[in-house]
Amino acid sequence: MAKYTKRKDGRYITSVTLGNKKYYIYGKTIKEIDKKIIELKVKYEQGLLLKSPNVLFKDYKMRWFESKKPMIGAKSVASYQSIINNHFTRIDYIQVSKIKKTDVQLVINDLVDHPNTANKVYMTLNQIMENAVDDDIITKNPCRRIVKPKLEAKEKRILTDEEFYLTEVADFNDREKMFVVLSKYCGLRPEETRALTKGDFFLEANSGYIRINKTVVYVSNQAIFQQFTKNNTSVRDIPLFANILPFVRYYLSSIQTNKLFTNLSSNKDEYMSNQSYKWLVKKIKDKIRMKAWELNIEFKEDGFTPYTFRHTYATLLYYSGINLKEAEYYMGHADSKMLNQVYIHLDKVALRNNKNIEDFIKNNNLKNCSKNNFIESYLLEN
Repeated sequence: MAKYTKRKDGRYITSVTLGNKKYYIYGKTIKEIDKKIIELKVKYEQGLLLKSPNVLFKDYKMRWFESKKPMIGAKSVASYQSIINNHFTRIDYIQVSKIKKTDVQLVINDLVDHPNTANKVYMTLNQIMENAVDDDIITKNPCRRIVKPKLEAKEKRILTDEEFYLTEVADFNDREKMFVVLSKYCGLRPEETRALTKGDFFLEANSGYIRINKTVVYVSNQAIFQQFTKNNTSVRDIPLFANILPFVRYYLSSIQTNKLFTNLSSNKDEYMSNQSYKWLVKKIKDKIRMKAWELNIEFKEDGFTPYTFRHTYATLLYYSGINLKEAEYYMGHADSKMLNQVYIHLDKVALRNNKNIEDFIKNNNLKNCSKNNFIESYLLEN
């Protein structure tokens, strides 16, 4: 039998535990509270309470999504929306408390031929079920130890020496050249470059830097400005190399708008549309191809994207002697996974071409050395 307590404001209060959750109920009279208890228990049994073990997955996933939206960017919202709408039909009408590991595995198996999507769907479902654990709807996450399609590790596409030269001599207009310069010599993500304004540049007589603190993403072809970057570590100051400073100064003084990249068809100071951005990238690629044909230099179009410039910047950091921690800052990475891949790959290339051992053998005439002499020679050298 429920215990009723009268509050100072004259209302009564009691509590009811359903599953592992305690619900507090208020009413002007005990009769009103009893009625509310009955209604609550009916909703609980029907799975209409979102923290009830009887709640259907289709209802709970939407509640989770609504709580997630304020904390993520527009592009992520669209991505989650697509996953939630299209990939959980198999479990939508199962109660959250009754979803088993087998159900989760079947959801992932449906995407066996699409490993990238499968991994995104898994990560989303795992977050939802972890939330259900926190809400005491379930005690164990059924997403644990699920077998996922293996992602093929793709080597990051970077510019070859010849292609790097092509980007230096291609017949870009000022707008195209500025995009290439910022991508190649500053390692900016495309969404960071698109958001730049004149106020983000801090120039002195012989030096300068750019402050990265915002992005422009596209959702359904619409440009969405975001006063934040991909992650907290993406907010950073990027030094401008001496070789690009004169052109950067010229470009900033030559444009009439505060934003660096606007729509070509308009004089308005507004961020360029998705269509304008795609046209800009196409023209850059076309002009590199034309210059390659003119100079009879190979240009590998396969896999070439604006991110190719960013990955090339990572190799410039490596060959400049920048350590991994410093490179993380310049690249704006929350973790060093991608940079580790780049640095490890370049280390392997360096090791593969290492002449130190060969030179040591030649210099010490080791063909005629005994084992003991070899060790002695090595110790003396090192």
